[in-house]
Amino acid sequence: MVTKIWADLKKGANQFSGPLGLWWVIGLIGALVVKWLGIQFGGWLSLLGLLGLSLWLPALAEHTGGHQRWSWRQHWFIWLGQLLLAVIWLPFGWGGYLATLQASIELPAEWQNVILMTRYDWLPWVAPIWAVIWLWSLKWLPAWRDQLQAPTGWRTWWLQGWHQHWWPVCRKLVGFVGWLMSWLVLATCLILLTGGLENLNEGLGRVCAIVSLAGLQGGLWLVFASWWGRWFTLPQQPRTGTGRYLIAGLMVVTLGSATWWLQTPPTTAPAIIAHRGVNGDDGVQNTTSALKKTVHATQPAYVEMDIQPTADQHWVVMHDPTLRNLAAKSGPVQDYRLQQLAGLPLTEHGQHGELSTFRQYLTAAQKLNQPLLVEIKAIGDAVQLISPFADEYATTIEKRGGAVHSLDYQVLARLKQRTRKLRVGYITPFYLTAFTPNVANFYSLQALTVTREQLATAKREHKAVYLWTVDRSMQLQRLSAMRPTGLITNQPGRMRRLQGQAPHYYFYQLINWVISL
Repeated sequence: MVTKIWADLKKGANQFSGPLGLWWVIGLIGALVVKWLGIQFGGWLSLLGLLGLSLWLPALAEHTGGHQRWSWRQHWFIWLGQLLLAVIWLPFGWGGYLATLQASIELPAEWQNVILMTRYDWLPWVAPIWAVIWLWSLKWLPAWRDQLQAPTGWRTWWLQGWHQHWWPVCRKLVGFVGWLMSWLVLATCLILLTGGLENLNEGLGRVCAIVSLAGLQGGLWLVFASWWGRWFTLPQQPRTGTGRYLIAGLMVVTLGSATWWLQTPPTTAPAIIAHRGVNGDDGVQNTTSALKKTVHATQPAYVEMDIQPTADQHWVVMHDPTLRNLAAKSGPVQDYRLQQLAGLPLTEHGQHGELSTFRQYLTAAQKLNQPLLVEIKAIGDAVQLISPFADEYATTIEKRGGAVHSLDYQVLARLKQRTRKLRVGYITPFYLTAFTPNVANFYSLQALTVTREQLATAKREHKAVYLWTVDRSMQLQRLSAMRPTGLITNQPGRMRRLQGQAPHYYFYQLINWVISL
């Protein structure tokens, strides 16, 4: 496999000495510029960049065919066909450019709220339908390659794909998976080398990270150029002497892009936020006993905890919608009255505690001088109870340096109508699109789907970003390198210890780049 990859790299480099050499350089520069636009600006500017980049592949295909020029109808067909396939393959991330698209499209928070709050209704049927369409679309990939060589139209493409057998296409794609795994092995080796050198000297680690990222990026482009040469009949023209200069330009561009992407280590560490008020398995989540242990042991910037309404319109501290896991009782929490819940014995991880009312928990936090990050669960009558909640608790939370966040944007909007001073945050379970200006003072974003573009968008809006839920040592350090405002973790003690160690910033940033693809 190593020999095959080396042969692909040599063939790709040879493309830069041929008639398409300039086109390959233009394509790479365009791809890097669009990524830069997505992170630095987003919105319409990066959307226009994506549109311009989408025109590159049809133009390359036209010039690959030699002197024959396409009609406007052929250009339009190829561009629309490319768009159709891109939409079908959208969940695979487009090699990192899905994040650029998300940063380019801005939806009002109210619209996103409808989509996010109803995700359990539409995901169970949208996901299988998409999976079937994607598997079916594989039959049309060989026909699309033929259309890039000589565009004929929708009917020819459809018929050719319809008669194509599905399994032979899958066998060819398996070869691609093997190549991808080899690239990941190489990337892993370079990441480990960067980490080893960074142990010796931070400067050496930075140089290794820059060269590694540039090499991985340029290598992908050379392999793509090599595959293009195998898939299509290239124009028979004499090689030019500009190939070496184009290769040099390629190296300069990729090294510059890698230097910009890696940046330099942040000067401040992310804030530690204790998720559900626990420190590992030291107590029962969302109980005052665990709160006291966690605050004394870790001194977090915030203690994040959950509240939800009772049947008689009070608030108790509980994450789950039922008591099944912690109290072995049936039925939703919202079906019980406050008197039935306050002091209820809870058990978790061999630890014992009592279910608290929100007033009890808030009082305990005040005695500890501990700011709270209160999550109002989007359950039952929560939205309708926000006005009395704000009247009773908002001033106390705000004066103690606390904040409130929720998955339901309506909760935030009503809170801001009632009190302007209280900081409120919008929780998003996955990254949909960039937000238009809204009432949120900060965002609580799921760590699994957060992107560099999303963090940059929040920074441009001067809004803090907290990532949830981050527990493993590798994840804590990797996400710290992305410069969020804070990390919400079940392991605040572990995070505190890690912050006292050498950060290995470039090691983790290189991992972040690979994951972003």
